[in-house]
Formats: sequence, structure tokens, C-alpha cells
Amino acid sequence: MPLRKIASALLVDDDTAFRCALQGALRRRGVRALTAASVEEGYHLLEDDPVDLVAVDYRMPGSDGLSAITRYRRLRPDAVIVMLTGFGDIPLTVAAMREGADTLITKPVDVDRLLREAASIPAFEKDAPRPPPSTRTYKLEQVERETIEAALNDAGGVVATAAKMLGIDRRTLQRKLKRLG
Repeated sequence: MPLRKIASALLVDDDTAFRCALQGALRRRGVRALTAASVEEGYHLLEDDPVDLVAVDYRMPGSDGLSAITRYRRLRPDAVIVMLTGFGDIPLTVAAMREGADTLITKPVDVDRLLREAASIPAFEKDAPRPPPSTRTYKLEQVERETIEAALNDAGGVVATAAKMLGIDRRTLQRKLKRLG
């Protein structure tokens, strides 16, 4: 399957420094990047300007990114929608997918990974309906790996601390780490 072309993006995040840094990184890679500081501002930009990729932060003042996904999906059904969060976990990922997100990426965001993942999402015809969420394939192992890696990073590599942060037993985390390789 050919990769999707990502020529334009909308970044919705209340963190100005993060938003500007990601916008600059996208522009250096030839992607036209719009930014919005709120869900509403992002919605108004999408009304006037179709984009290939929408990256929306989960935690923002006012309306959160999760509630924005449904509105953004209705407005731009053909866009790739990525939920960005510093607090990734499996229940949040499942909720984001149910709302219409194509994937979830934990912060800090590597722009090359963002573009690679967005490009790997299958394209749908503009007039064809997207398949319902129940028929999509989710990469739970990947989400689990990213969540564990983020917890280990936050815990300074200490497995016992990371396990506590994840709310699981240390031995369970060790088994998961062994399984994930």
C-alpha cells in the first residue's frame, strides 16, 4: 500500500513553545503547518482550510482534545487525526480511537515519527465513509510499549518506580518488558 502524502497539517496545542517548535520542524520538512491554541480555534481553521493531518493535544483548558476529535472528524473525514499526550495509557488510546483518532503519540513528539505514522494510515476516498471504529486494527502492543517506555523514562529507568506509576506489580512489568523485547 502506498504511503499517504502529508503536505499540510494543523497543530492544536495550548503550549505555545511546543506548538511553534513542531510547526517549525514540519515546515523544514516541506509541510505547510497551521497552528491553533484551542479546540475552537482549530475548528475554525479546519472550516476554511483542509489539511492532511490534524495533531491535537489531549489536555487543554476548556474543551479537551478528546472531545475535539469527533468534531474534527466530521469536518475533515479524510484527514489523519493524531492525539498527542504526555499522559498516554491504554484506556485513553481506546477512547481516542473510539472518537475517531487514527493514532495516539506520547510527548515529546518526534516530528519524523509523527509524519511516518500519519503517512502509514490508509487513505479513504473523500466521499466514502470511514470504516466504523470496530473494524479498524489497533496497535495495542505498540501503545503498551510506548506507555511502558514513557513510564521507565519518567522513572529514570527504575523498574519498580515505573511499575508503581503504571499501577502494576514490578514482576508483571518485568514480564512485559521481556515479552516486548
